[in-house]
This record gives sequence, structure tokens and C-alpha cells, in this order.
Amino acid sequence: MNRSPEKINGLDIGFYAGLAIKAINALIEFVGGLMMIVLNHDWLNRLIRLVAIPELREDPNDFIMNYLVRLGQNLSINSQHSVAIYMLLHGITKLIVIWFLWKKKTWAYLPAVAVFGLFIAYEIYSYVHTQSPIMVPIIIIDVAIIVLIILEYIRLKAGKEKK
Repeated sequence: MNRSPEKINGLDIGFYAGLAIKAINALIEFVGGLMMIVLNHDWLNRLIRLVAIPELREDPNDFIMNYLVRLGQNLSINSQHSVAIYMLLHGITKLIVIWFLWKKKTWAYLPAVAVFGLFIAYEIYSYVHTQSPIMVPIIIIDVAIIVLIILEYIRLKAGKEKK
């Protein structure tokens, strides 16, 4: 952020916080995709159980851990590779888009809206077919990010027109 502290407003904070959250998510997604390619199917299931079983002993109704265990049990080798490729592409695409937004590259704002819009379309498609409740907050966050990108773009354009 190349602005003095008195010029930073709530929109800036929301914009950069949203980008930071999406960047962390993208890194986790990218690393997860790499792990899914490198790890064999049985090892991946053992890892899931290693993480999930202690949590499920504490709370047998833990939605996320139960979902993770079911996901590991139902994941075929072909679908594991498909998910890995999706996660790698999704993660790296988000990281590239976020980098240009963070650097305030005005030309990147509208393509970023399009990219996140495509992600939302896929997330909605995925939700319709899986009914996975985890998709709802992901969709909401991505919509909020698009709104912040548009508002920041409008603000940047208005600032450039004043100069």
C-alpha cells in the first residue's frame, strides 16, 4: 500500500485483508494439489485418518472431519489426479491474479473479476451437484472479493482521473 496512513480507509483494509485471505487459501490449495500428486492413494487415506480420528474422538459429529474421512474413502485414483490438477491450476491462477491486484495493476482488475466469476460459476455448479455445505461460505467470500475488487477499481480509476 503506497499511501499515507491517514488515507487508508475501511475499503482498503477490506480489500487487502480479502486478498491476503485468498492468497493464503491459494497457497494451501496449491500445496494440497502438489501433495495429492506426490502422495499415493493409500498414503493419502492414512494421512486423512491420522488427522481426523483424534478430532472425531473428541467430537464424533465434527462435520469437517467426517466430510474429510468420507472424501478420502470415496476418492478414486483418477479423481485424486483430477482434484490435484484442479487445485494446482486454481491455486496458481488465484496467486497470479492476487499478485497483480496487490501491485495495483489497473489492467488486472477486470480480468480478476472474470476469473473469480468463473470460479464462482464452478463453485455453484459443484454445490448444485454435491450439496456440500462447505461451498456456501466459499461462494459468499468470492462474491465479497469481487465486490471489493470492483469498488477498488472504481476508486483507482477515479483517483487517476483527478491527476
